[in-house]
Amino acid sequence: MQANSEELKVSDGIFQGWQQTVNLIAELASIPAALIMRISHDSIQVFATSESENNPYDRGMTEPLGQGLYCETVVAEQSQLLVPNALINNDWNQNPDIALGMISYCGLPLNWPDGKPFGTICMLDSKENCYTPQALKLLDRFRETIETDLRIIFEKHSFEQANLQLEARIAERTQELEDLNRKLSKEIDRRNASEHTLQYNQQYDALTGLANRSSLMHSLEAQLEQLNPVRSGIAVLYLSLTNFKSINNSYGHVIGDTVLRELARRIQNNLDHHQFAARIIGDEFVIITQPSKPEQTTCQDFKEQTLDLAQQISKLCQKAFHINGHSITVIANIGIAMAPHDGLEASALIQKAGAAMAASKEAELNYGFFSEATEALINQRYLLETHLADALENDELMLHYQPLICTKTGATVGAEALLRWFSPVLGNVRPDQFIHVAEQTGQIIQIGNFVLRSAIRQASRWHKQYPADFRIAVNISPIQFKDDQFADYIAELLDCYQLPARYLEIEITEGVLIEDEHRAIKTIRTIQELGVRTSLDDFGTGYSSLSYLKKYTFDTLKIDRSFIANTVDNIQDQKLVRSIISIARSLDLQVVAEGIETTEQDSFISQEGCDFGQGYYYGKPVPGDVFAIRYLKNNHTKQKAVKVCAIQNSPTNNKAAG
Repeated sequence: MQANSEELKVSDGIFQGWQQTVNLIAELASIPAALIMRISHDSIQVFATSESENNPYDRGMTEPLGQGLYCETVVAEQSQLLVPNALINNDWNQNPDIALGMISYCGLPLNWPDGKPFGTICMLDSKENCYTPQALKLLDRFRETIETDLRIIFEKHSFEQANLQLEARIAERTQELEDLNRKLSKEIDRRNASEHTLQYNQQYDALTGLANRSSLMHSLEAQLEQLNPVRSGIAVLYLSLTNFKSINNSYGHVIGDTVLRELARRIQNNLDHHQFAARIIGDEFVIITQPSKPEQTTCQDFKEQTLDLAQQISKLCQKAFHINGHSITVIANIGIAMAPHDGLEASALIQKAGAAMAASKEAELNYGFFSEATEALINQRYLLETHLADALENDELMLHYQPLICTKTGATVGAEALLRWFSPVLGNVRPDQFIHVAEQTGQIIQIGNFVLRSAIRQASRWHKQYPADFRIAVNISPIQFKDDQFADYIAELLDCYQLPARYLEIEITEGVLIEDEHRAIKTIRTIQELGVRTSLDDFGTGYSSLSYLKKYTFDTLKIDRSFIANTVDNIQDQKLVRSIISIARSLDLQVVAEGIETTEQDSFISQEGCDFGQGYYYGKPVPGDVFAIRYLKNNHTKQKAVKVCAIQNSPTNNKAAG
């Protein structure tokens, strides 16, 4: 039986998805109205309408056909219709939508799988609008998604009709067919939703709705390919917020995210059709601009236009953000690189703009152009990248180990593995210099795996040579932690080197937790189910440290060295450390004090009941063979003392494993 498409109903679940679709189109395209229209034999109806400001269309509004409506034309001609300004277009200056204030239109047809029209998906604006290529591409992508939903509705109806016919003849098969139909429909819905989410995440930033790094690179590369070096140019503006970490620490990450969303909205609303904005990471944004009239614009004119844009963006940032009763001001630095003068490769231009941003930040300027001085910064980074690429292969990376001391017995009960790099060309390179480079180049996963593998292998050797409850602690990069294979890799290493899981401790910093709470909870739980310990590193330095204790199950807290440094003379720091230890005790957590450098600091944490200490007072980080001679041989003779203080199967571990 052929389905009558006009009688087919759209489920509430699918309609909610369509409602989210038009809301998202209106937000990303910065327009007052995005609609899904449904047509019948004599009229057309507003089926879904964006919940955006100044949208004159209500759901259910109906107009008879034959008036020359935009959407009626799209359905009739089965093609895209783009009307930038109906007021100056003789074909459209009498269109009924003008009375509602809508003078620009862009729409695409929506069809059932049998070719019959469902209606349209469209965007309308109260001002002249040519609509950006990104907006047009977004509209077409959502058209595909909606037509997939229509196919599901259509096929589901067909299945139901087939089931009704079969029921009269084969009653015993009806339930099986209905169950199969439901499973197929759910699987189709699930797959389509997954594909839609994947496609969106591949192109857009989930937090702000702006393009992501991948879309930025694709767009910039395309523009550079079409660039006429004589008549036109491209400017890349790299924006970073100097005080964003302070905002997160002071107000929390929820408000910090709101600041980023509002800033993205301000930037997007300030741009013209020939300009493009993206969020590439954290609080860093990139804006691409070209001359609006290339044939009439000289290089100097374009440079001045770019400077004007930088000043406008800077003012947008300086305007206070009013969020939840707080008035928040951000400090932005902008670096500018221009093609063809500064290069014709997308990655090089972005890198140079980033270097110019770093230079302007150092000089305490709001913005600055790429110059020879910033070239030196890039050359230094290139040098680090070049030599870091071969550092693992050439065995230039190694681990040093710093002892973890029991405050009750003075025994060494563990060690923290710390990465060191000695380059034959660059000499000793500090971790704070090369870790950031490794994270940006993607090498951090390979380096992080090297650290884990080396630390577990070393701990396994020590455990066999000096049997004792001795744990090895490894700090994890946020990027490494987001790897879906991270927990599996730990399990493989523990099995390979036959190290009991309780002798490994994964140190997690605030940076690991702030980006994806759901992923963090899942990964920490999986790690703990293996029997591996987890510790919250640098506790007390972040705004949300206490909230992390509520959301996540840790085994250990590590008090940041900034609280320990002044405990001898500063009563306030003494109270803070005492409070942290008390909180840990109440939650059955163990406490490590970092940065112990004096006898007085050691005495203080011992008196306050802190379980462990770590710092130069007990020993500096040293290579593994030195560590074994200096700490483990003597420690082996004190096993009874060690067992009093070392980590057994703690209640938190048992709880996590259960």
